[in-house]
Amino acid sequence: MVYFYSAAKPRSRGALWPIFAPALILLKAAFPLAASSANATYDIPYGTIQRPTTRNNSYEKSRFEVPALLWADLGDGEHGFSLLNSSKYGYDAKANVLRLTLLRSVASPDPDADQGLQHFVYALYPHSGDWKQALTEQQGWDFNYNLRALQVERHSGSLPARHSFFAMEPNNVILTAVKKAEDGDALVLRFYEYAGKDTEVRLHIPRGATSAESTNLMEAPDKTPVLAQDGTVVMDVKPYSIDTVKVSFQGSGPEYWERP
Repeated sequence: MVYFYSAAKPRSRGALWPIFAPALILLKAAFPLAASSANATYDIPYGTIQRPTTRNNSYEKSRFEVPALLWADLGDGEHGFSLLNSSKYGYDAKANVLRLTLLRSVASPDPDADQGLQHFVYALYPHSGDWKQALTEQQGWDFNYNLRALQVERHSGSLPARHSFFAMEPNNVILTAVKKAEDGDALVLRFYEYAGKDTEVRLHIPRGATSAESTNLMEAPDKTPVLAQDGTVVMDVKPYSIDTVKVSFQGSGPEYWERP
């Protein structure tokens, strides 16, 4: 087990290379914490769920393993601990111990599952406040989708030294998809609100946009009011909602958008 620390990140990163051979053995990484709560919070697609950290009855005992995606968090509201991961999707929490399932080594349907040399990483993110105040959701996305730099030869271009295609405010909304519309050259942007708050979203879009409208998941217009002016789309969203905005441009698309 190797841990990496960086002054640029508020979390530490762990890498593990186990050689696993036993059959029917469950391997977990366990983290006893100073903070505890009656419930732990887990990341799921476009939201979160809570599960009890107690085992007081058969119902709670039967839910000992929780399927989750980017992170799990356990804390008392004043401080807490988020466990981030990029490839392992089973957690459990009991009392003040948060655990991540690493290997299962099951016998069926594949008797050789999880055998041999393994490699995976996770990150430890202690924080003050609760997971919303600590922006654990952003930390989970950042850990899973690192910014990649590509070195190219020196060349001229029309973009400024500093440029952003999209930016979204406030920080309780996450932009998850940018795609070409199914029925034209417009851009479709999909995002969600994760903190459970009524929110006025401000979406900064590429220059050259002529209009914007809210749509459903099938990209059909809905009745949600959208205000677009000076390169910014403004709209009100509901708690935990998944929202879609279609942005149209004059001609064939955004000035800086290259279509395949």
